[in-house]
Amino acid sequence: MANQIIDWIALIAIITTFIISLKSRNCKNLQPIKLYIFFSVVFNLTIKITDILPQTKVVTNIAHITLNIFSILEFTLIYYFLYSRIIGVRFRKSMIVIFIIYIAFFIIIWTFIPNSFTSFIPPLFGFEGLLITIPCFFYIYEILRSDLTINLNSDANFIITCGTLFYFCISIPTYLSWHNLFYLAPGIDKILLLSNSIFYAILFVSYMKAFLCNIQAQKQL
Repeated sequence: MANQIIDWIALIAIITTFIISLKSRNCKNLQPIKLYIFFSVVFNLTIKITDILPQTKVVTNIAHITLNIFSILEFTLIYYFLYSRIIGVRFRKSMIVIFIIYIAFFIIIWTFIPNSFTSFIPPLFGFEGLLITIPCFFYIYEILRSDLTINLNSDANFIITCGTLFYFCISIPTYLSWHNLFYLAPGIDKILLLSNSIFYAILFVSYMKAFLCNIQAQKQL
């Protein structure tokens, strides 16, 4: 019951963020995040539908395939957003290498491990989170080293990056230790899903704040 309630709260937060993002115009730099929010709405609604349907193998496979496709879109859009914000040549080159490694890794897993594309493999999402946190640190490092005067409390790019860093940092140990925790304490997956939904909702609250700051900045122009 608690999982269902938190899931619905998270979904409401995502949809609300999407609606607010639509009101934020003339912000090409935030377009990747807008798309990410849109795909998050589609993904979460799809998962809700599969939860309601009878849990057959086909329905489960659809849910897992949707999750795996979404993870690729998630990584690509967040990476593109951060790549377009980062200035340092070495950082940008490192991000290109990391992106290639990520895509190659997933292709190898899905190609050589039977039924992996139709399965939920938590360590893959831990690996994704680890790679996403790296450019987040790149961007924050550049901001802190910059001589530009930036109000970090109202800077949409900084807020989005911090929210992204928070969520993926905190989800890494959960996904990487998922199987071990489940082996040691069967049923703990429900607690892990609950906590992940809470942190996912917080991620979109941070995005909501970023878009609200952007809308406010547009009104002041």
